[in-house]
Amino acid sequence: MAKFEEGTESEIGHYYNDNETMRLVNSMANIIGIPVEEVWEAYGGFLIQFTMETGWDELLRAMASDLEGFLDSLDSLHYFIDHVVYQTKLRGPSFRCEPQNDGSLLLHYYSKRSGLYPIVKGVVREVARRIYDTEVIMKVQERKQEHLDAFVTEHVVFVISQVDTESDHPQKSISSKADIKLEMHPGTYNIASDDFSVAFPYHICFDKDLFLEHFGHYIKKAYPLAIRQETRVTDILELIHPEVPFSYESILAFKNSLFVFKMKGIGDIVHSQREEVKPIVLKGSMIIVDNGNYILYLSSVNVTTVRELIERNLHISDMQRHDGTRDLIMLNQSRMSQVELK
Repeated sequence: MAKFEEGTESEIGHYYNDNETMRLVNSMANIIGIPVEEVWEAYGGFLIQFTMETGWDELLRAMASDLEGFLDSLDSLHYFIDHVVYQTKLRGPSFRCEPQNDGSLLLHYYSKRSGLYPIVKGVVREVARRIYDTEVIMKVQERKQEHLDAFVTEHVVFVISQVDTESDHPQKSISSKADIKLEMHPGTYNIASDDFSVAFPYHICFDKDLFLEHFGHYIKKAYPLAIRQETRVTDILELIHPEVPFSYESILAFKNSLFVFKMKGIGDIVHSQREEVKPIVLKGSMIIVDNGNYILYLSSVNVTTVRELIERNLHISDMQRHDGTRDLIMLNQSRMSQVELK
């Protein structure tokens, strides 16, 4: 029915393109006699089961203390798996979560591939059950097509509600952020901009109009002509991930996502006349400052090996000592050296 050679439709480790996958799923739905959406939802549940039984169990459990935190971490997990573990250029889906006053969650799902959103329902329900020991109900509130840059993206909004169960122990909330109250000591703690620039050499702070307010000392070296309140962050950085318009509104909407930028070549001191130097990529997060009047981007250089450093004319000393990227580079170099010795 799916037009595969007999015995080849269930090969493990085989890559199926989207057309082949759709044929398999449609055939399964016809044979079983259920809607295609239910097949995809069942696959989402199986995906979590398979992942947790093949060595990723501890990582998934260590992601976050509640379901909201887990969903907010999915973007960075997708990026890590696609670009670090398997080193592919896949464009995975994006997620953002909004806690509601009634304790429910609004989950926004964005994908370049239409029709796969039921997978999310299976994934979330299985994660809630296996990791957070609770049951949730997911309903589609809205489904629409959006034009983001040059791509048509499917945007689906889910409502996630926790199911009350008769249990001997109280259920953990699917969102605990609203319950956290930090005791802040009154007072102002001043730090000079030069000191902050040294502590965070790749940071960039900008206002609602994307004009630079201040930036790290490496950014200053790379772009000596950058001027506060004259140069825009879009003049020096190109947004790679998430795949949304580079605007203040998009950053606010995706503030919990991983942000990856490529440093633009104009004014970039790392370029060499002798050989082609690969672009420098920054990876980090956005922090809303001063009630949203400014946004602070804290980042590190996105490299994992000594070879990647050399290809970009970078050095380990270009990273602060508190930056975990230093340890990752040296660990990978140690592993590669051990392989060469064998």
